[in-house]
Amino acid sequence: MNELLRNWLPLINSLLSRLSIHPNEQDECRQAALLRLWKSIEDGKTLTVTFVRIRAKGAMLDYLATRNRTLATEVVSDALPERPRTPHLSFTYLMNELKRDLSATEFTFLESLMNGTEETLGYSHARLRSLKSELRKKVEYLLG
Repeated sequence: MNELLRNWLPLINSLLSRLSIHPNEQDECRQAALLRLWKSIEDGKTLTVTFVRIRAKGAMLDYLATRNRTLATEVVSDALPERPRTPHLSFTYLMNELKRDLSATEFTFLESLMNGTEETLGYSHARLRSLKSELRKKVEYLLG
């Protein structure tokens, strides 16, 4: 089978130049074309010039389209975004800051969340979710 595929390499190489495929991508496109032809042979197809040209060209274009979609969806970053370094702060210091900046009700709710006793405060589940969301935003703002 390798010998049969090797016979079609000149045609595949001519397609690479005709499609103006960049030299960095030629090996991958050649492999995609050979793989498509190999699958065709396994399916019992007879390889003719027209058949090989259509299948190889289609395989190359499919590979390039897939690669372009992959590149378009990847997030490329030259460097990680810089974040200011925060000095290591003790838990006690942070709690004192929050106690100073939050209302008494908010701080009590925060303490009950930390202790896992928020259900005992008498709020409905919907109100608890709302309070958690509001408190999270406020704490992120204060500590952020």
